Amino acid sequence: MPSPPCVDINLFVYNGAATVGPAIESVLAQTWPAVALTLIDDGSTDGTAAVLADYAAAHSNIRLKHNRCNGGAIANFQRAFWFGDADFVMPKSGDDMLAPDFIERVMAVLLAHPGAAMCHAGGLVFRGDNTIAGHYPPEHRLHAVAADPLARAREVMARYTSSPSFWGIYRRAAVDRLSPIRQRAGWDHVLLAELALAGEIRHVPQPLYLRRDGGKPVAQLARAATEQARAGLPLDDTLAEQRWRTPLITTAYAHLEMAVATRLSHADRLQLMQDARAIFRGRWLNALIGEGEALHAALPHLLAALRDSSPFEAAWMRQSLRETLHGVAIIVPEAVPHHIPASVARLCDVASLPMPFPANWPSAFSSPA
Repeated sequence: MPSPPCVDINLFVYNGAATVGPAIESVLAQTWPAVALTLIDDGSTDGTAAVLADYAAAHSNIRLKHNRCNGGAIANFQRAFWFGDADFVMPKSGDDMLAPDFIERVMAVLLAHPGAAMCHAGGLVFRGDNTIAGHYPPEHRLHAVAADPLARAREVMARYTSSPSFWGIYRRAAVDRLSPIRQRAGWDHVLLAELALAGEIRHVPQPLYLRRDGGKPVAQLARAATEQARAGLPLDDTLAEQRWRTPLITTAYAHLEMAVATRLSHADRLQLMQDARAIFRGRWLNALIGEGEALHAALPHLLAALRDSSPFEAAWMRQSLRETLHGVAIIVPEAVPHHIPASVARLCDVASLPMPFPANWPSAFSSPA
């Protein structure tokens, strides 16, 4: 009988000395016989490094890595995909836990369906005192199994909601086809949609993934997904990107960016872009419009900072604002106000953007002389 394939788990943690132990124990308790565990200390400043070192010393199947500074979830997720030799990989947070048969049940699905790129399990939320706070509803689980890759991607875009369906076991042959993960709000949405182009996404219905304390607010996640936040820099200065102000618009637009570079024909890429825009407008239209209006309300403050900046600094900030406005105009043009002062137009130079502005936008958007 052939040996069972190894599952390479990359567990990353930042300042999680109080919670990482149970998460590691839940991996060590797995009934699947072939597990390689890499513990990644993501630049912790508490006692996390000592906890990880104790586990690595006691278990020969544990590898230990220390990041010199905190890189964040996106960088560590990417590391899990790019390094290691196992045919199956699972990026793992440092505080969530797995039921003992999580890997066994998920691998049974992956081995039974060679076309599956990833499989996850149902999830529940638990608190610090180990009480169960709730279960994720069935509609949060993904089942994208159509023969048509575009249909699978559309299913993910229309259904993906919560991260228990993100923390699954991935087939490395599928993730090798993915684009590098961008620092964008909604990066997990985009990753799963692109993954669906490479293969099926299946699930085990039982709640085998235990998520500590549930999810975080969308605005908080959007801020954390910026390159500035990854480096521990403020997001309220003139050098920061501005797309964190429109997290849902940025998520929808990021799917268009992903579609442009996928291994599809020109016609299919264009179709996927149009489908993504339509799907997210169907899911979130009111919230998308609200983000566009909130951005417009913030413009006086942002433009005041731009006026007070040096020419070089102002040029950089103008570009960031233009990119953010571009996302609004592409995804929800109806959120663009019917009148914008000429001063805003001149400062943002929006007329130079290749944007589908509504026909009723005023002549104030002409380039300044």
